[in-house]
Amino acid sequence: MEHDMRIDLITFEVLRNAFVAAAYEASTTIERIAYHPVIGMGRDRSNAILTPKGELVAHGHTDAAAHYGSFEESVKELLKDIPVSQMQPGDAYLFSDPYRTGSHVNDTRLIRPIFYKGEILAFSCTVIHWPDIGGPYPGTFNPHADSCYAEGIRIPPIKLYENNRLNEPIWKFISLNIRGAIERRGDLTAQFEAGKLMEKRMIELADKYGPEMVHIAMEEQFNYTERMLRKEIEAMPDGEYYFEDFGDQDVLKEGKPPIKVTCTLTVKGDQLTFDWTGSDVQPKASWGCSRATLLGANFLGFMIAFPELFPLNHGVTRSINVISKPGTCVHVNEPAGTTGYCSGAFDKIEAVTIACLSQAIASVKPWRVYPAAVSLTNLCLGGINPRTGRPFVQYTYAVGGENARVFKDGKSLIFMRFCNARTIPQELEERWFPVIYTRYEARKDSCGHGKRRGGFALVRELQVLTDVTMTIHGDREKFPPFGLNGGTNGGGCALKINVGTPQEKDLGMYATGEPLKAGDNIYYTSSGGGGYGNPLDRDPELVKEDIMDEWLTMEAAKKYYGVVVNVIDEDACEYEIDWEATNKLREELRKKPFPRGTGEHEINPLGENIRVEKEPTEEEVQPHITIARPPGW
Repeated sequence: MEHDMRIDLITFEVLRNAFVAAAYEASTTIERIAYHPVIGMGRDRSNAILTPKGELVAHGHTDAAAHYGSFEESVKELLKDIPVSQMQPGDAYLFSDPYRTGSHVNDTRLIRPIFYKGEILAFSCTVIHWPDIGGPYPGTFNPHADSCYAEGIRIPPIKLYENNRLNEPIWKFISLNIRGAIERRGDLTAQFEAGKLMEKRMIELADKYGPEMVHIAMEEQFNYTERMLRKEIEAMPDGEYYFEDFGDQDVLKEGKPPIKVTCTLTVKGDQLTFDWTGSDVQPKASWGCSRATLLGANFLGFMIAFPELFPLNHGVTRSINVISKPGTCVHVNEPAGTTGYCSGAFDKIEAVTIACLSQAIASVKPWRVYPAAVSLTNLCLGGINPRTGRPFVQYTYAVGGENARVFKDGKSLIFMRFCNARTIPQELEERWFPVIYTRYEARKDSCGHGKRRGGFALVRELQVLTDVTMTIHGDREKFPPFGLNGGTNGGGCALKINVGTPQEKDLGMYATGEPLKAGDNIYYTSSGGGGYGNPLDRDPELVKEDIMDEWLTMEAAKKYYGVVVNVIDEDACEYEIDWEATNKLREELRKKPFPRGTGEHEINPLGENIRVEKEPTEEEVQPHITIARPPGW
């Protein structure tokens, strides 16, 4: 877009931050209004401002990072179906089709054209995860879906609001095909109000600065971000960098083989190209993702390595080349299933992107070299709540161990890579749903071991108080988050019922429509983050602290770290290192390398070769990770 006006730096900064502030304010609006705990307390929601062409300008500080890359595709695909000439002030369009918008059908988008004096000034796009959008099982997730037709309703771009009024017949059609329609109407209202708020803020900016200046600020933000990005790329050594990761299994294919995701990153001058064409063919079961989702995961992995470019905007998306092949697991063809989303291909794409970039930036930004982190798993329970007599859908995602860093251990019991995600308090879930938690704590020894260990997984045990149907759509049980430079892979995910009883059953990460009876107990644990560096190089004092804090057992300390700790007074938490025994044990363990492989607590063969020449201290890194680091990052 050509402009005759110019923008000064102060106005540029004011408008650049105002765009983000509008999206952030809309996100907090959803948080206050939305009905389901996973949206309000869990923050499974996002908001964005886009240009009239559908170019991403800004999103909120605490939005779901997995949604970032879907904004542009959603608005651009909307414009293919509904031209601007047919849009009017007060219109809002509902859209949820993973092949076009990315992610999965649960992530519904409400897109609103923002008019100023008869012309479209911008678009707002709100995204929330509806806890149910139909399909055979409560929560819509269906690991055994052999097509999209077993995964809930796909919604093409439809005008759901006209002149700011809900189209009741269309809503009635949708509500008849989903569970918890009354709740979803409350969630939809939150989306609508968020869109109106962003419209109000953008009109205020246009009133104050003029619509042309607003558009100039958008374009200059893209140019500014691209200049920063090109500078980052130019600092990387030219070359090709390869990595691969695996999904546990294609549950519908004979033999249930693993699913491989591969990428070759090419750095040449100021150009980055990610080539995903070597990935496995699309699975029969619901694990793969669409091209739009691939872009979102690729962009997120890039932003994690370069958070100083935050927020993601069109300056980044137009500057990165992403190559994929239709019919592969990272670019599935319709009608392949896609509800796996973040637990399936998305998680592996993100991790592989970071691993490829880690190789390229190891010599220039060693503090941005990351192993893999906790994988999202989706646990859904549905039935009749005996307290209300009404149907319910409980959706709970996993949090757990984050990746180690070259200068510091990984964080535990959280989900940093998704930036916004908060653990829903068990007390809130007990209030809303017929469950009671009996255990909620870290899982000992679940980290990826290393000189810098990964974070620890969260284990939850809960009892259902009524008959329910349970589904879990997860992964990372057989191929847990990988480690780097001799650090071990993390501990894997698990789901079991009635542990310690004759009815104990290991259901794994793909249990679908499993009937549970009132009184049954669920054991649900996430994965631990990958480690960095040889565990035998870890400071024994840190190992002792982990034992004292009950993160590590004595056995794990000896097996992986070669550290022998004696208990002097357990009640007083008094422990001491047996230095003679430790030195002897470490010498013996160095002669017997840890097993190589992609399994739990093994050394990933490809990850082993990713290392930095000089490991910076936390003090040296601090200036680099505190600059332009917004809330949530």
